[in-house]
Amino acid sequence: MVPMAQAAATSPPDRHARRRARTRAKLVAAARELFSAHGVDATTIAEIGVRADIAHGSFYNHFSTKEEILAAIFEDTLAGQLTRLEERRAGIRDPAERVAVAHRHLLASVREDPEWGWLIVRLPLPHTVLAAVLGDDAGADLRDGLAAGRFRVPDPVVALHASGGALLGIMVLILEGGAGPDADSAHAAGVLRMFGLPPAEAARIAARPLPG
Repeated sequence: MVPMAQAAATSPPDRHARRRARTRAKLVAAARELFSAHGVDATTIAEIGVRADIAHGSFYNHFSTKEEILAAIFEDTLAGQLTRLEERRAGIRDPAERVAVAHRHLLASVREDPEWGWLIVRLPLPHTVLAAVLGDDAGADLRDGLAAGRFRVPDPVVALHASGGALLGIMVLILEGGAGPDADSAHAAGVLRMFGLPPAEAARIAARPLPG
């Protein structure tokens, strides 16, 4: 016979817990939609409650601030982005190809989920979020490429930030409908040229099929 304490620990969530989880999910979905459309600063907590169709005070049963619900949004979405990126880069050893895949992955994600893309570009510090998505691998790829002689840049910090700024610009171009289907590869090739690869080699690496 299963002890009562163990049975309680392994039993399905009670009705209250399920209702609470549903309400939290509705708040997160509503905030994601509003932040994407208008930005974090221009969205009020009251608007999130209205969009989620819950009482205004219920927001504070789950989150204290807009920043807290924003963190929850990224906890849900960034984990998936990082996992998908690592799956795509598994087995790739060339730093140049790793950089190209990372940038093309993010642009492909924006095409697949424009709401997520608008959320990123409308944040007060989008570079910080992109750094979180790319993780420490972005800097590591650049350092590995420099050590191997694949990359040649006078200032790695400036090069890394410049590539992130270019990425944000192409994200906006895609979201506004101004980028063609080859923009992802063209951007990746541009980043590789920025890192010192010859143009022909950069174009060849950036044009390879995106894994996965």
